[in-house]
Amino acid sequence: MPVPTAQHTSLPLHRIRFYDHTPSPITALSFAPLPLPPPQDPSSSKGKAKGTTSADGQKDEFGVLIVARDNGEVEIWQYVQDDEGNMSGNWVLEKTLPPTLTHPTISLMSLVIRDPLNFHRKSYAVPKVEDLRLFTAGSDSGDLIERCLITGRVLQTYAIPSPPLWSLSVSPTHDLLCLATTSPSLHFLSIPQPTYFTPSPPLSPPPSHLLRSDTLPSRTRTVSIAWGVPKVERVMDSQDEWEWRNTYLITGNSDSSFRKWDIPPPLDPSRSGLNRVILKSRSVVEKLGKPGRGGKKPATGMQKATIVWGVGVLPDNNIVTSDSLGNVTFWDGVSLAQKQNFRAHKADGMCMTIGPNGRSVFTSGPDQRVCQFVNVPSTSGSGSQWALTASRRLHSHDVKALAIFPPYVPLPSSHPLTTPPINPSYAPVLASGGWDMSLSLTSAGNPDLAADKVRNALAKPKGAMKPVFEESYSRKLGYLSGGRGNGRLEMATKARLVLGRKERSVGVWRVLEDEQGWEKALEMELRLRTNIISSSISSDGRWLAVSDLYETKLFHLASSSGSNTLHPTRIRDLLPTLHSSPMLAHLSLPTKGCGSSTLLFTPDSQRLVLGLVASGQIVVLELPEQPKDGVNVVKCFARQDKIVDGRVVKGKKATANGHTPNGDVNGDVDMDKGVEEEVGSGSEDETEDEAEKKQEEQAAWISSLAASEDGQWLGVSDLAGRVSVFNLDTLQLYATLPTLPFAPISIGFPPSTPSLLSLTLPTNSLQFYHLDLRRLLPATQQLASLNSALSSLHSPVHGTTFEPISRRAGEKTSKTLIWGSDWLVTARLDLDAVAKLKSRRGSESPSVSLSLDGSPVGGLSKAMRKKRAREAREQRTQIDSASPSVVDSSELHANKTVPGEKEEFYKIVKDRFKSVLGVGWLASTSTSTSTGTTEGEVEVAVVERPWGDFVGDLPGAFWSGTFGRS
Repeated sequence: MPVPTAQHTSLPLHRIRFYDHTPSPITALSFAPLPLPPPQDPSSSKGKAKGTTSADGQKDEFGVLIVARDNGEVEIWQYVQDDEGNMSGNWVLEKTLPPTLTHPTISLMSLVIRDPLNFHRKSYAVPKVEDLRLFTAGSDSGDLIERCLITGRVLQTYAIPSPPLWSLSVSPTHDLLCLATTSPSLHFLSIPQPTYFTPSPPLSPPPSHLLRSDTLPSRTRTVSIAWGVPKVERVMDSQDEWEWRNTYLITGNSDSSFRKWDIPPPLDPSRSGLNRVILKSRSVVEKLGKPGRGGKKPATGMQKATIVWGVGVLPDNNIVTSDSLGNVTFWDGVSLAQKQNFRAHKADGMCMTIGPNGRSVFTSGPDQRVCQFVNVPSTSGSGSQWALTASRRLHSHDVKALAIFPPYVPLPSSHPLTTPPINPSYAPVLASGGWDMSLSLTSAGNPDLAADKVRNALAKPKGAMKPVFEESYSRKLGYLSGGRGNGRLEMATKARLVLGRKERSVGVWRVLEDEQGWEKALEMELRLRTNIISSSISSDGRWLAVSDLYETKLFHLASSSGSNTLHPTRIRDLLPTLHSSPMLAHLSLPTKGCGSSTLLFTPDSQRLVLGLVASGQIVVLELPEQPKDGVNVVKCFARQDKIVDGRVVKGKKATANGHTPNGDVNGDVDMDKGVEEEVGSGSEDETEDEAEKKQEEQAAWISSLAASEDGQWLGVSDLAGRVSVFNLDTLQLYATLPTLPFAPISIGFPPSTPSLLSLTLPTNSLQFYHLDLRRLLPATQQLASLNSALSSLHSPVHGTTFEPISRRAGEKTSKTLIWGSDWLVTARLDLDAVAKLKSRRGSESPSVSLSLDGSPVGGLSKAMRKKRAREAREQRTQIDSASPSVVDSSELHANKTVPGEKEEFYKIVKDRFKSVLGVGWLASTSTSTSTGTTEGEVEVAVVERPWGDFVGDLPGAFWSGTFGRS
């Protein structure tokens, strides 16, 4: 099938579906939690709590989304939006943390704020990744483990008493964990406060008053836990200090009931009595009777137990439960009497989440429907009542987890701070996932939401999207998302090979020419400590590299005579060479490991570049002609740029205005000077601890590597937003780009224009950096039109690739492919016009450039940001008036032009490709024509993994949608 890129040219297309890796279901979801406000004397004035952050005048903040899958992988999704809020927002996959061999699954997960007592001193209201601690447990594991959200390593393990773990919950004060196991008693663990030297202290036994609890019947299991609304009490032996104290919790059980547990106050020597967690009351939910023989009524006691899968506590201390009969019930918090009951689901109500302020509740389960309950004024005019306002089918299989942002903070109804401490200018966002593997994001506003005052955080710039849950558009993200080094596919262009990595194995397929199909060339199972996090294959198909979190392995591939099967030979001296190299002695590889988050073979297949996980540094290796000769370490590029407030800051030689003594601008380094001379190392009296902490800050996760076609330039980007260019000929740092607000999705060097570095930004836009001029380039009219169309696509971009073969005679444009999970864009970009900076007006400062969305790429003052944003709006107005706007979805499928273009230069295909995992190029050996141009020099390969290819291997769904039935 040809892929049109112009009116007169097309490229052969291979739609590849032989990649046979099945994604893993989603088992747990969690947004970044919010801490309780600082406590104050409850008898004081009812004004705003002291030290709380105000939502007025504060910018919109969105927390990270943590997604846990059944195979043990943890995904970190980050919200991306421009400063002005004009462009669309979206959660983009930042990185994937692999599971270890000892703990391969995840069934439960909890996020804990690292230092909740001192968090309010920070300049932001929503915790970032570095402020969170992650605790997970598997259904078949006897350990509760803590994993580092930065490196993915296991920080500690805690043996679970009487495993397995049935339920796990963290207290609102973020200092206690409650565990429910097969033991008849509840177990508590203390979460100590971190210190400078121990940022993740190990879990410890609970306080003495929580060491014991009343027991349950032997066959009863606790499957859900919810902490009650805490109270503000005076600190013992103090007159002026107050603290939040947990007073009770609710548990949902497997014996058709839920229970209320009273948590005693801390031990006081002057008091006497029982100091244990006491079972205060119990309430029974509806039961289902077992039918007798011949359809007779069930006998007494012949009733099937109902499981209370979900339980929650509302701000007024009332309780909400969801059970295995599909009932969602609201209970009085004092008497535990039933107030309202809804038969909301046709199957179990497996998961539940409470919306911000406690005014909404969302439930879901195997019937694939997500139900919204809203607290509305009573029809009688006094009080309020709950109503089932919407029921939507968002998934095609069982829903296992729900999460909402802003998250629910269990504050008392009488507390002065009843709204989340963030700007509520956006409607809440509901995240859901389960057996269909896809993460779904939906705007979850209440029906009474004022749409003119509250926006949809998932809206697009063209076309209004209502923020109300019942009418909002559900955005489904890919189950094998790519970008930022998370892609699982790579292609050897010259050898026509496709490399696909799975959990602990890799497969190599050969795509035959002339529509002869494909054949399996290699399947290799590896012995690793974690899942594979990166893999790469050389363009000529002779080298293969894979890496887990701790070790990188290199293989030489050779074809046997008379067979197309590849035989791998491991280069066993790679690890000893890395350990013994004097260039790498400072990295402590024997203890920290040599795992690589990103791997890259240069286009000539003579060098291998490693982006190390532990140190965040770049290692360049020289590959031998023969495998027995061994590899050599050529260079180690140290990332010595320090990040302060999200921006790269130079060392001693950088002045306040960002200029270095040689006239360069902060963000650029003269290639004629050494790295050690140009980049300062900080103050001379820096202590050893400060130097170590600085080194940890620099060890950002390397997300993308790119090499130019001639092998001269190496581009490096990390998750901290730093992008650097190294010269592989002189083995020195050439330039550091201005710090980006978000890490690029991918970077690359167009083969037709080697002086440009392309940046694919998470805002669904392209930007270019000129290597000779050392500056980011403003968009041409053609590029601005393309970016405007890309920004209207709902799913995030996954990557960009340029045609690897030189241009044909008479052509001035380069073929470009841009793709997401469910769309593909083919374009012919005039990169020569992009590189001609002097012919058009651009940014005055070479260190700062404005992207199309108006957001500054470098760090600026508030006044300068407003000025740049105003200039960007004026530029965007001129672009919109001169270029066609993308309004109707049908127009996106049509080819587009800009003024001065005689032919269409891009096309968006949204209805042909589904679940795209990767796009690349395959070389062809077609003969040349009489005109001297080679037809069919390259072919396009699009790798897909449609839902229908593996849905047959999943367990049966509760129901499947058919015609006329949703």
